[in-house]
Amino acid sequence: MQEKQKPPIENIKEAPLLFLILALISFFMAGCSPTPHAPKRCERTAVVLGTVARLAAEGDTAEIAVTECLNRLDTLDRLFDDDAPSAPLAKLRDSAGTGEWIPMPPMLWHILYLSQSYSEQTGGAWDITIDPLSTLWKKSLVEGVPPSDEEIMTAREKVGWEKLELRASDQSARLTEKDMSLDLGGVRKGFALDECRRIYEAYHVTGLIDLGESSIAAVGKKKDGEPFRVALRHPREALPARLGVLPLEDAVLSTSGDYEHFFIADGVRYHHILDMRTGFPAKSGIASVSVLIDANEPDAGLISDMLSTAFFVIGKEKSLDLLPYLPVRAEAVFADDSGVIAGENLLRE
Repeated sequence: MQEKQKPPIENIKEAPLLFLILALISFFMAGCSPTPHAPKRCERTAVVLGTVARLAAEGDTAEIAVTECLNRLDTLDRLFDDDAPSAPLAKLRDSAGTGEWIPMPPMLWHILYLSQSYSEQTGGAWDITIDPLSTLWKKSLVEGVPPSDEEIMTAREKVGWEKLELRASDQSARLTEKDMSLDLGGVRKGFALDECRRIYEAYHVTGLIDLGESSIAAVGKKKDGEPFRVALRHPREALPARLGVLPLEDAVLSTSGDYEHFFIADGVRYHHILDMRTGFPAKSGIASVSVLIDANEPDAGLISDMLSTAFFVIGKEKSLDLLPYLPVRAEAVFADDSGVIAGENLLRE
């Protein structure tokens, strides 16, 4: 691929492969420096939370804000770790089925509490206890072979949001059945967006926070007074084809799609967004969904992450029926194999 000049972050987002190449280059090259007679600008890239994070800020304290965000992302990486035996999520997993209550750090408690609320509101389409199923399918995605019906049935028995119990008096949690575990992969980037948004706001800077293209936050707007512009990827056509451009100003955007992690076997597309009702990848008639929530909602990133997954599972019609009844105001763009099928009014050319 011919190398192209790196665009400013306020421009339309690059294709993922080119973006990744440029991001890795910028990890070593990008810095923060003032431009004469213009606000200070800082842009940095790092690999964290299992993705390439790209942070850009503008304002007198831009460098401080970006540095603090990167430090916070490192902290969250450790918080979400379930490999170390002493980690809260590991303790919760290891105590599953014993009846023991495990104290949760405040940030983890907040995630679990809100997660359970949206599991109830979406009829279980969002479910943080999915880990036994997602672990099974992660192996299949690597091998390119679907798991057996027996394996799926066994994993499904260990999944169910009602089996995660929370005790508010001491902010502790327990899993009621043995071998249960949590998968925070569907919320960690959204939660991280909210943490970084608060840092940007505290330092009175504007800019984009991009955590792997599927989770993006715009704090303020561009220096010319226009919204930032984010291109939504077409789920089937080759890049640089896109569904359209979404103006983003003081808002958070999360996207779930079946085009990043998948394999095709016997003409069937198997992907990573799972339907707990069947144990298989969701088949709702859509290929991607993007959820937009205003920044006035303090948990906009976390909620948009959960809703994009849930909407993908239940499909366009049920999602549109659910939208007016949610405790937050959210908008969504749905696409099938051929392109946009709902939410076109949000897009621009």
